[in-house]
Amino acid sequence: MPIREIISSSNRYIKEYRRLAGNRKYRRAAGKLAVEGPNAVKEALSAGLAPEVVFFTRNFIDDGGTAILSCLPGGSRQYLVNSSLFARLADTETPQEIAAIIPFGAPELSSVMARPLSLVLILDSLRDPGNMGTIVRTAAAAGVDALFFGPGTVDPYSPKALRASAGAIFHLPPVAVEEPLRLLKLLQSGGMLVLAAQPQGGRLYWEMDLRGKTAFLIGGESGGLSPELAAAADLDVTIPQLAPLDSLNAAVAAAVLVYEVLRQRSG
Repeated sequence: MPIREIISSSNRYIKEYRRLAGNRKYRRAAGKLAVEGPNAVKEALSAGLAPEVVFFTRNFIDDGGTAILSCLPGGSRQYLVNSSLFARLADTETPQEIAAIIPFGAPELSSVMARPLSLVLILDSLRDPGNMGTIVRTAAAAGVDALFFGPGTVDPYSPKALRASAGAIFHLPPVAVEEPLRLLKLLQSGGMLVLAAQPQGGRLYWEMDLRGKTAFLIGGESGGLSPELAAAADLDVTIPQLAPLDSLNAAVAAAVLVYEVLRQRSG
């Protein structure tokens, strides 16, 4: 499709992008995402997704962006915008000057549960989009089979979370769960060991046998796990801390735990 130019912020595609970026309910209803940055666009393409609209600047082209543009499907609308207009479109202070509207449907719980699951993360009341995106990126790298998030958790498909995931979200899309307790019971009935990550009082993570089917419950940055979910877990697991701190960063804790699983299963 030929490259066209947009010069006005009132253009319908510009307005659509902004609405997708700023409105969680609208993202869900439209089945589309506002994606910014070359890494995210490349990973979306590698996951087989076809951008509906792509915005980019002359600077992006001059800096070698044609390599990405040449990979776009024929049906993708390509729009050249000036840097000033792109800055108004972007969610970052120093944008990399490519963004896209990408049709994307988050997976249904039933379809994920129908797959063989060996390693799972369940996020409870996580509020920081940077932590969310980092967990997605780490989980995908460590071979996690599924990532679930319950009510009160930040939207993993928000611009900040998408950016922090570096495009990994298209390879391990998080699944919304309305009833986390029911999910735990389903996992346990299938022989999965559910472990609640707690700042203290649990078994040390390296002392546990994690070679079998395992699910980790990771709580929010301030309040941790809800008492109901923590009580439903099979065991508590703890990462020891030598300094007098309340807890590790949620993304760091998730990384330590899933890579211990990878270490044990690779041994």
